[in-house]
Amino acid sequence: MNINISYFLDEHGWSSCWILSNGKSYELSITHIYPEDPIEECLNALIGIMKGESERKFNWYGEPGGDQIIIREIPTQKHKVQFKVIGFSEEYGEPINDLEEVGEMIEKDFTIKKLQLVRMFFYEFKKISELMKDKEYETNRKNGFPFRQFREFEKIAIEYINE
Repeated sequence: MNINISYFLDEHGWSSCWILSNGKSYELSITHIYPEDPIEECLNALIGIMKGESERKFNWYGEPGGDQIIIREIPTQKHKVQFKVIGFSEEYGEPINDLEEVGEMIEKDFTIKKLQLVRMFFYEFKKISELMKDKEYETNRKNGFPFRQFREFEKIAIEYINE
């Protein structure tokens, strides 16, 4: 498995998520200006997957458009999921009609063990929660991290990781 996910909470309402697999990478540029917090959306999807849901979807909006993330359990290998990124061009609030598989993405999707996906996102978001304790780092990122939801995710993830 040559997969890595890296998440950076940028300043002034933006984030970047890099997905790397088999020597290829894809960057998602994510805005935090809309009511649905993108980190919280990801955390909720991962909680659902850890609790046995077979599929979760969420949107990470850019300006304009964005990406829909689909996490789908592999029916014949329940310990693995398909992680798929599909781009769209609609603005926030508009119906999303033009989902297009992201060509630069690793075969447009990849398969990963659920445990590894949870670990990757857990440690990325744990890193951000720790960095937010630094006042200089936190200054232009106020309200950019959903601490309450992360604490709920952290409890579930630690139990899931240590099973």
